[in-house]
Amino acid sequence: MPTLPADATELFGFDKDTGAVISRESKRLEFKEDFNPDDMSDYTKVLASFANTNGGTIIFGVSNRPKQIVGATKMVDEADWVNALRSDFDPEISIAIAEYRVGALTVYAVAVDEARHKPVICKKNRSKLVTDKKGKQKDVAIVQESAVYYRYAGQTKAIGYADFRNMLAERDATYLRKLMETLQVVQKVGVANAGVMDMSAPKSSIYMSKETAKGLNLIDKANLVEEKGAPAYVVMGNVNVNQIVHAPLEDEDKNIPTEAAKLLTPIVAEVYGPDVKAIHAPQVTALLKHLGIHDDNQHCIYEKKFGRKFVTRAGLHALETFIREHPEEAINVFGSKSAKQRFTMSNLREQVTGERFSSRPVQHVDAIILNEDMFAVLEAEQKPVKAEPDPK
Repeated sequence: MPTLPADATELFGFDKDTGAVISRESKRLEFKEDFNPDDMSDYTKVLASFANTNGGTIIFGVSNRPKQIVGATKMVDEADWVNALRSDFDPEISIAIAEYRVGALTVYAVAVDEARHKPVICKKNRSKLVTDKKGKQKDVAIVQESAVYYRYAGQTKAIGYADFRNMLAERDATYLRKLMETLQVVQKVGVANAGVMDMSAPKSSIYMSKETAKGLNLIDKANLVEEKGAPAYVVMGNVNVNQIVHAPLEDEDKNIPTEAAKLLTPIVAEVYGPDVKAIHAPQVTALLKHLGIHDDNQHCIYEKKFGRKFVTRAGLHALETFIREHPEEAINVFGSKSAKQRFTMSNLREQVTGERFSSRPVQHVDAIILNEDMFAVLEAEQKPVKAEPDPK
């Protein structure tokens, strides 16, 4: 996953007093005056070209002529960027977003690394209406299906023949080198004794034939997977012997925490009403950790290939079930102090009046004041129930 520096001066040069930008657009840098949601495909095209070259960054909040920091007025969140890139290009492009303050102005940076799997190819045709100097509107193509975009000196273009040929040659050479290294290992240990370990996730997966697996005793912590007459092997580190093979993730399972939060927000609103209006990415992570399914390679998967954490459909289902069946425990995990207080008051109100939610907002308080009816409810709940005498 790409990383962005803490200081904007490490990204591009500018005068701190005047805001005049010294850096110029290059193979790794592009400036935009402001962010416009209608131009998203223009931006994804540039990011794809960076990914196909050596990586790069788009800076939002710099005017074109003269090059001057003017500040950006808006920006979408990471989930919107991921969805736009996923919709327009394949394979998936990993991004990083950062916000910087330059005096009273705000600039945003969106960066990508060089893609590990090239080429990144456009999946769709997209266009937009443009008004010419005569006031006439015409439809202009922005990205085209099957196109491969490449970054040249300060420009994004469809890749040229020579560059495309070199890209494919480098990809094939890398693939063949890794394949030969793997085959040399297999030859050394013998095909019948070889397997492949996928180390792209915190809990690795072991790929092997059934015949090879039959000849192993795998000791996973205190559990022994026994096969008579075979030697025993202790599994060290994060290898999960119960997960021999897992399929590649489908798009429905590639929900970054921000996307998972958006999908869970209607559930939270349904369960808690006005007590909790939304749930956010850090709260989703807190719930996953509480349930013990964070990065378990089933409900929550970290893919090293993209440097990104995904909440799968199984993870979303587990979170939804937990919130619906254990709302009080769930809100104690992810809710703010005021949200917990509002939820407690709603519970009490429901028990006393039969009405759960009130249109009157509950302000943040350090203590909950109960009236006589509410206190009676609490007192009744605290009294132990006397056992009835056993009739004889």
